[in-house]
Amino acid sequence: MTSKKCAVLGLLFFVGLCWARVEPREVLLVIACPHLPRQARDECFALSDNVREQHRQLDLAEIFPGDYTLKVHVMHELFNYWTLLDALPHLQGQTRLLGARTEWIIWCQHNTRVASLRGLLEQLRRQDPGELSFHGHALYDSEATIIHHFSNYKDPQWFPYPMLSAGVVFTGVLLRRLAEVVASNTQNITLRSDFSIDASHELARFIYDNVSPDPHAGTPVSARIILKSASYICPTFASMRAPEIPNRGPRCMLHAKPEEPSAGLTATSRHLKERCVYTTGSHIYFAIKTCAKFHKERITIIERTWAADAQNRRYYSDVADGGIPTISTGIPNVQSGHCAKTMAILQLSLKDIGQQMDIRWLMLVDDDTLLSVPRVSALLSCHNHSDLVYLGQRYGYRLRAPDGFNYHTGGAGILLSLPLVRLIVERCSCPSAGAPDDMILGYCLQALGVAAVPAAGMHQARPQDYAEELLQLQPPVSFHKFWNSDPEYTYRRYLGGSLANGSAPLAAHKDQATAAPLHLLGLQPCPDGVGLLQEAGIESSGKHLDL
Repeated sequence: MTSKKCAVLGLLFFVGLCWARVEPREVLLVIACPHLPRQARDECFALSDNVREQHRQLDLAEIFPGDYTLKVHVMHELFNYWTLLDALPHLQGQTRLLGARTEWIIWCQHNTRVASLRGLLEQLRRQDPGELSFHGHALYDSEATIIHHFSNYKDPQWFPYPMLSAGVVFTGVLLRRLAEVVASNTQNITLRSDFSIDASHELARFIYDNVSPDPHAGTPVSARIILKSASYICPTFASMRAPEIPNRGPRCMLHAKPEEPSAGLTATSRHLKERCVYTTGSHIYFAIKTCAKFHKERITIIERTWAADAQNRRYYSDVADGGIPTISTGIPNVQSGHCAKTMAILQLSLKDIGQQMDIRWLMLVDDDTLLSVPRVSALLSCHNHSDLVYLGQRYGYRLRAPDGFNYHTGGAGILLSLPLVRLIVERCSCPSAGAPDDMILGYCLQALGVAAVPAAGMHQARPQDYAEELLQLQPPVSFHKFWNSDPEYTYRRYLGGSLANGSAPLAAHKDQATAAPLHLLGLQPCPDGVGLLQEAGIESSGKHLDL
């Protein structure tokens, strides 16, 4: 090799060393932003602007020794980014946001607020970026719950999981290790369930089960990685009113933005005037799914609670009962998986609604669901009923698989715009009569390009199945299941209702005591591969997460 070539190679090597030395270490702030609703997207960009403005007003060199940079990235949710585990490959993929020099990742949601960026960075300076750790406001279960797959059922109160909306801080070494685990062979990963229900708890459990402090050695349980509770990350705005720490400013640097209980509930609201369509209970058709054995036990509770605000309600059953009255679907009742019955209900509901111009929405409801009609109305006020709108509490099934999909779980209630109901009746059907109705509905709508838009405040389980801090973030809209609870107390305390001596009279409707069998309703097959559902066994009751 000539001396000239040696000199060139030496120069390139020297430049490479210099570049490696001057490449700054990073703090990455990611805002996980849902595509819908529009208000959530606006909050994402407002948060981004606020953090950038705070960044402009401080000098990182005053906080961190050496060369540091702060990056702010709004990560738009595409298909299943609502779970952080599914977003990780994209952080390290084409975007290359999560690099070798990223020391801290501050994970935010649209309703996270950064009260003091300076104070937050000063807290990070005091922590070890080389440790496999994550920090947040710790939540705990009061009892074993199905929404967390009955995790730690013998002692559910010991396991902490982060309040995602308050913000979570990860070390770069942990997220890089986690990304490697997620990208590895799925046979080597411990997954508690194929269902994604609570992204926060499932994240904490996945880290506990799959990330070892020493990947080359067996890890005793005592050495597993669990969430570290951070006093500078607070659950609600009320926490910001706590006394300041001397010489350090506000105690809370990150917190969740709660929705005020009265926000959006009146027609005079500025938000409603500017961006929303005023909606009341009279604009909503409540299709309540029941069966003969629960007519006396459950319908009585509905009639004493939320029925007073729901004049346009219908009880669809396996038999006609003139004393309630109920409308027969012509579909025999089964233990779980009510796809044929639900499709018949949608068909009959459209016929019942007819040309009533006041009806804009249909809500599918179980007979053991409690809800607040005024809060449902406020929620719908910020969506366009002329569009294809699919709202509820979003779950995911096999999100890491090619055939994975999102759906709204039925017990919390499913909200559909009337144009979407017509599309469902025209294009969707059941692979089997006993297939899980909510899952089949979600799968079909995903194939049709209709997004499952999550609605805060809708709950598939009982109040005691959720951390109290989460219930304080926004007024609850619905709860599900009456067992081991007092539904009337739940209605009064959590849903802002008062018990009625008499419910509102049912609106006049056509006599529909019987219905044709489902195959005579003229429904078209669900597009794009119902066979995948059959192969996965979703049509069987064993795959239905019936809470």
